[in-house]
Amino acid sequence: MTHGAVAKILIYSQDGFGLGHLRRNLNICTQIKKLHPRASCLIIADSPVAPFFKLPPNCDFIKIPTIVKVDTGIWRPDRLSMGYRELLAIRSDMIRNIAVSFQPDVFLVDHMPHGALGELAEPLQVLKTQSPHTKIVLGIRDILGAPEVIHRQWEKEGAFAAVAEFYDAVLIYGCADVFDAIVEYDFPRLLIDKIQYCGYVCRHHAAPAPPATNGHDHNGEKFILVTGGGGADASYFMDQFIEAARRLPLRFRALITTGPFMHKEQRELLRHKTRDLPIVVSQAGEDSIRYLQRADLVISMAGYNTVSEILRFRKNAIVVPRAGPSAEQSMRTRIMSKRGLFSTIHPTNLTAENLSELIAQRLGNSHHIHEAMIPNLNGAAKVASVILGA
Repeated sequence: MTHGAVAKILIYSQDGFGLGHLRRNLNICTQIKKLHPRASCLIIADSPVAPFFKLPPNCDFIKIPTIVKVDTGIWRPDRLSMGYRELLAIRSDMIRNIAVSFQPDVFLVDHMPHGALGELAEPLQVLKTQSPHTKIVLGIRDILGAPEVIHRQWEKEGAFAAVAEFYDAVLIYGCADVFDAIVEYDFPRLLIDKIQYCGYVCRHHAAPAPPATNGHDHNGEKFILVTGGGGADASYFMDQFIEAARRLPLRFRALITTGPFMHKEQRELLRHKTRDLPIVVSQAGEDSIRYLQRADLVISMAGYNTVSEILRFRKNAIVVPRAGPSAEQSMRTRIMSKRGLFSTIHPTNLTAENLSELIAQRLGNSHHIHEAMIPNLNGAAKVASVILGA
């Protein structure tokens, strides 16, 4: 793809009740713009909070109706009172029409080669016929879930067959020496030549850390950031942090960022519980990375983006993985903590007492990460380079 032409990139970003895929795709779009300022990126998104993201120049999105993953292979409509199959048909029609009208140079499909419950099968077939110049690329996290579950699901739902039939390339957002997805998920031999590891995708364009204001100064106090991604299921470990904070034998200030998906009642309850503590509860949004940059300690869940940014900024961290339904976060936490990159407490073992002890330990000891254990974090730039060279 020559940089004299206006490259058109179409991205399918299925989030449902979350932020991770959309954040990652916007990171990739930002790097595409750096390499090719005239490129146009159009994102098909179903995250309910997609309209609130700041977009790079020449980047836009089309919102399709949201569906939410309840369990492996099980979905439900989020906003509309209708059957999920009826809604999937509407989404599939929208995706097909967008793809054919946009005529992209590259169609980057995020996470699911066949789409939610196969909704991409027809759009991909039509695109292959009506836009033969379009290169179709799959981008996936290294860790998708428990290997036996993912392999069985991809086989049953036709994901492997979709990769073989439609895709020109598969980009893995990770490193084989950390988690070899090809081996773990037993990718068929016919697909292996299409696969390339790109490194971990994270933000390399974050704004500088804010000054020590906004109620958080460093007059001998430690600053703790507590973050839970979208926040839909983060209130439990945040509540445990508040109780742990009452036991801390040191001066600190803390910011809890709840995310946009936490229920208002849960957020207000957290605020009520922190009234007598040096803790601020805020939605924070995209700006939370600025606070992560200057935190003395980060306490978070184990989402792909959050963990990647903890590593990028070499942060002192305690990570509490989501208990389920997917094993993804537990697997990521186990692998990264074994490399000595952060401490972890499994949610089934999480108590205010052991969290308080670990916080005091992490803040009291000199914090050093062995640089050799940090994986390649230049994934966004690598993905952009591969896409523009497709």
